[in-house]
Formats: sequence, C-alpha cells, structure tokens
Amino acid sequence: MQSVHGQRILQALDIVFRVALAVIFLFAAVPKMLDPVDFAKAITNYRVSLPFIGQSYVFLVAGFMPALEAVAAVALLWNRTKRTACLLILAMLLLFIVLIAQALFRGLNIDCGCFGSGAGTALAQKVDLLKILENVGMMVMATYIFYAARKNSEGGRIS
Repeated sequence: MQSVHGQRILQALDIVFRVALAVIFLFAAVPKMLDPVDFAKAITNYRVSLPFIGQSYVFLVAGFMPALEAVAAVALLWNRTKRTACLLILAMLLLFIVLIAQALFRGLNIDCGCFGSGAGTALAQKVDLLKILENVGMMVMATYIFYAARKNSEGGRIS
C-alpha cells in the first residue's frame, strides 16, 4: 500500500517528466520546422541510404519528423493522449539512438541535428556517447509516464 505522500511524489514526477519531455521536443521541433532545408542537410550528414530509394527520403523526413515531434510534445500534456504520445516519443528516441550509434560506429564527426542545424553553434551538438545516454534518459522518462498512465487507467494507483 502506497502512502498518500508517496503517491503525490509519483504524480509530481509524472508531471515533471511530461512537461520536461514536451519542452524538449517542442524546443527541438520548432527550429527544424522553420528551416527544413537545413534539417535535411543534417539528415543527409548521417549518410544513411535506404534500399531502392537511396537518400530521396530526406526531404520527406525533414518535413514530417519535426511536425511529429511537436504533435507528440503537445499530446503529452493531455491525459487522454499521453500514452500514445509516449509511444511516439519512444519510437523516435529509438530511431535517434540507432542513427547516432551508426554514426559513431562509422566515425562520422557530425552535428546531431537534434535542434536543427541552423540553430547556431550554441545549440549544435556532435554525435557522441553522451547524446545516446541523453536519449536513453528521455526513454526512461517516457516509459515511466506510459506505465504510470496505464496504472491510472486501470483504476490502480501509481506505485
């Protein structure tokens, strides 16, 4: 049995994680939406070619991914949509980790493009192990939100 104090702490943690992820994903989405051509260049720097289409997916992703990030960020803030938002965010973070890991493995010294390439040197971040760990940390937050919401929807308390 969870104490009332313990439940309040877990509920506060849920809110803090939701707001933090929403702010991060919105902050990442806006510069990329404002300059999709620069974001397309950042995607191209990863040098990932898909079978049969090569890199012709880049402009589609440059237009679609920031919008998906923004929608997921806003959806995190509503109770009815936060679980779906968590699944979207988890899928995106997994994709980001795979892309960063392959860039590290291949020795690419590139800007991750996380906050848009046109964001300037203040927000430019190189792909490195720390970037993977940051994404894993965000995955932990999204997973917590997802399971806390599941317990609440089943009528149980966050435990």
